[in-house]
Amino acid sequence: MSLTNLIRDQIIIIDDHKRGNRESKHFDNTQNDVHIDKETNYPIDGKRQKIKIRIPINSERPIKIESNRKSISIPRKLKKEITEAFENKDIRQRFIGDVLETLANFDSILSSEEKAQSVLSRLSKHFDLNWDNETISKYKDEILQAYTQFYIDKSGRKYFLKLDREQIVIGENSGYPRQFKTYNP
Repeated sequence: MSLTNLIRDQIIIIDDHKRGNRESKHFDNTQNDVHIDKETNYPIDGKRQKIKIRIPINSERPIKIESNRKSISIPRKLKKEITEAFENKDIRQRFIGDVLETLANFDSILSSEEKAQSVLSRLSKHFDLNWDNETISKYKDEILQAYTQFYIDKSGRKYFLKLDREQIVIGENSGYPRQFKTYNP
């Protein structure tokens, strides 16, 4: 089983929420969660949905799903999809382990295209995606700023994984142009 349902017709954004405020990362603290922002590429209940998923790292607390728009309730379809994707503890722990390793080394993941490619290869396995050898590398003053790789799944659907200086974006390549820009919720 993979996490593909989390990104089919959608994108997820993983970032280091403590980055920039000089807080140290204590991932063994039972109060810490991995935060994943999720955005649908299609309307649910008439709107493209934006939600936040809080996944406990080292505790038995349940996964928490919150709306980024305080006034709407989270559609049942999205809650079910997230719960089912993360209900298998082994799958959840392997994915979170790879995410934590990436976040712990976030300052160096764009030090070279090879390192970025290695990170994306490791993360793509959780979604059963195969790289189609297409990439986008964005440089500024000869420093890698963003790196995107494109993938396909077994049914031929197209996906992308993108690293930039602030986040990891994973999703289906819907052609929606904003998905390749920096995400600002």
